[in-house]
Amino acid sequence: MTSTEHIKPQPKAKKKLSLRTKILIVILAVILLVGATVAFAYSRYVYPTGRIIPGLYAVRTHRNGMPMGNFFLMQAGEKYIAIDAGADNTETGNALQQLGISANDVIVVFITHSDWDHIGSLDLFGNAAIYTGNTESSEFPDIPHNIMADGEVIEIYGLSVQCIYTPGHTSDSVCFLINGKYLFVGDLFINPNLARYDRESQTLYQEKMLGLEGVEYIFTGHFGLFKSVRLFRWWF
Repeated sequence: MTSTEHIKPQPKAKKKLSLRTKILIVILAVILLVGATVAFAYSRYVYPTGRIIPGLYAVRTHRNGMPMGNFFLMQAGEKYIAIDAGADNTETGNALQQLGISANDVIVVFITHSDWDHIGSLDLFGNAAIYTGNTESSEFPDIPHNIMADGEVIEIYGLSVQCIYTPGHTSDSVCFLINGKYLFVGDLFINPNLARYDRESQTLYQEKMLGLEGVEYIFTGHFGLFKSVRLFRWWF
């Protein structure tokens, strides 16, 4: 036996992660955790597709399989109006089929703002007129649409729809007050720290909308609906 046979092979030294790599791993983990938390929070409050009250329906939208938000349909005579338009044509089409509502029977779509998850299915409603707030400096697509002035009211088959400018989350954010008691706020009440346009403006308009008299229902883009301003204030 030679002397070399008594020498045990040395294990390879483990390569240590650099400080930079460790920081990147921590940042990625935090991002994933925050994303999962937000998705879970949305899934708790997003309203399922179905009738809310007679003549008013919610459509639930998803992202990566998780409930993400709502848009809404309201009966107008024998037709319907939509408040926002969902994110995906296939998903929206399936939801309408579930409700027994044809996209061709939606005669007007009111858009609260130009985020993709609120306008993604606009082309599904080919028979509908589109109404928005001021889209001059927004990312609204280049398609025919009607701009409502701040405070303007239009009448549609017995429904009175008022547009209220609430810029902050985006430059073109608006709320719609229907028949003086149904308030559709889009993403107005998403955390102002996430505002892409004007955080302070968004905060001011939040208080303005909560101060409206006669409101019985508040419909949000991502946190479901509330049957009283008092309940909404408590939650918010």
